Amino acid sequence: MNNNKQQQTQDLIHREFEYYANQRPDAIAIKYCQQQLSYAQLNGQANHLAQLLIKRGCQPGDTVALMMDRSPKMIATILAILKVGCAYLPLDAANPLQRNLLCLDEANVSVIIADNDCEELQHPERFIIDANEADLWTSFDAPNISLAGATEDKCYVMYTSGSTGKPKGVVIAHRSVIRLVKHTNYVDIKPTDSILQFAPLSFDASTFEIWGALLNGATLVIYSGGGLDPNLFAREVKDNQITVMWLTAALFHMMATRYVEVFSTVKTLLAGGDVLSPKLINAVLDAHPQITVINGYGPTENTTFTCCHRMNNTNRPDGTVPIGIAIEGTAVHILDEHQQPVKSGEEGELYTSGLGVALGYMDSAQQGNFFHNPQIAPGLIYRTGDLVAQNEHQALEFRGRIDNLVKVRGFRVSLEEVQSNILKLDKINQALVVLHKFEGGDQQLVTYLNLQADHGLTAMDIKKLLAKRIPKYMIPDLIHLDKELPINKNGKIDKKHASIVAFTDAVHAEQNTKNTLHQELPLHKG
Repeated sequence: MNNNKQQQTQDLIHREFEYYANQRPDAIAIKYCQQQLSYAQLNGQANHLAQLLIKRGCQPGDTVALMMDRSPKMIATILAILKVGCAYLPLDAANPLQRNLLCLDEANVSVIIADNDCEELQHPERFIIDANEADLWTSFDAPNISLAGATEDKCYVMYTSGSTGKPKGVVIAHRSVIRLVKHTNYVDIKPTDSILQFAPLSFDASTFEIWGALLNGATLVIYSGGGLDPNLFAREVKDNQITVMWLTAALFHMMATRYVEVFSTVKTLLAGGDVLSPKLINAVLDAHPQITVINGYGPTENTTFTCCHRMNNTNRPDGTVPIGIAIEGTAVHILDEHQQPVKSGEEGELYTSGLGVALGYMDSAQQGNFFHNPQIAPGLIYRTGDLVAQNEHQALEFRGRIDNLVKVRGFRVSLEEVQSNILKLDKINQALVVLHKFEGGDQQLVTYLNLQADHGLTAMDIKKLLAKRIPKYMIPDLIHLDKELPINKNGKIDKKHASIVAFTDAVHAEQNTKNTLHQELPLHKG
């Protein structure tokens, strides 16, 4: 269970990219619509922007916020931020204003780079750079920036839902990203590969997509649509001969069910963020024998992937799809409630250590799940809260959570955070949020409410009000309105009964719900 050996590569992300810009300057780094940028052009453009960032006051160690749509400019901007020794903080323009302001304040952001109107984020001590300014993109041959740096320096900050009801800013180091995509044991990315960039930047799958391509000399193909258009998606995958792609479990299930032909050029298909359907994995393997399907598991706090399970025509899933074994540079530990190792095959909580572990959270008061214990492992350890057990093949199987966090559409969601925001709305007395799982593997959030007699609210009203408080991916799919929540014999809300009620509603609307789930994907730009 230990793949935590030192890798040969120990460098900064942008230095790894600059290596390929020097070795393969004319190779295509980015494709987007009809536009192409070579490694040399992308590097020169990023260098030019980095020089301007220095002139505008960016200092090593700063965190620079980024609110940009998928584009070559977004990639060049990320590289520029790293080149000046800063970390990037991706913000989603669709998120509630107060959530974005919380992230900016906690991360002490003084510079925002945006390609859309974000004046509402303006602050006397915060400078906004318009990414549409022409002078930002006038040079393709500026020299590299010579600034010292270390692999322990932070490279990005990503906010995720927390069990406390407050978003947590995860601080990731350069060495963690390099460990994810260089000298790995779960995927072999070659310069001849083309990798699809489909995930939003605020979703950590983008870390694998972007740096998996650019730190291995491959081509990054940026999806040109705003949201998911299956026809456009299929056309761009085929036209660009995509060989490697990452999809959320929900999107994988949809594609495998309705558009399995989309994978005709793909050699490596990664999916995760939720439980995968073995039936649909086998359907993809039947249709495309050349594919290796990888179940990628891992919290944001351990840099995208902690464990992976590879499947192909000689290793098909039968029953539960395991989350696999630890990837290179990572060690996993299955411990009991006393943080002692469990016996082989027994269920325990998963802890992880090694190069992928984040530097911690932005808020020092939230560090509880990060700790040191040399009896478990050297260095910082992260407690995942996930229950796992090792199967007879030494692979890990996911068994559930010890807290109220769930994975929905690839995002980690705190049921308590959703519930607390619902309770802040007028006319609502009580709220219960549960997770409903469909047989095919898709999941949805269902809310069970007790409202005041004169509430006058509909489910759509509640969704609109919640959209001002929490990200769209956290808004419940179904809202069940009732006079009273069921109470058990102990005087507590009967979650089991509420789940049954929610299940009954979901079964009656299952097809509509599945369509809703897929229709909502465009809201997250991937």
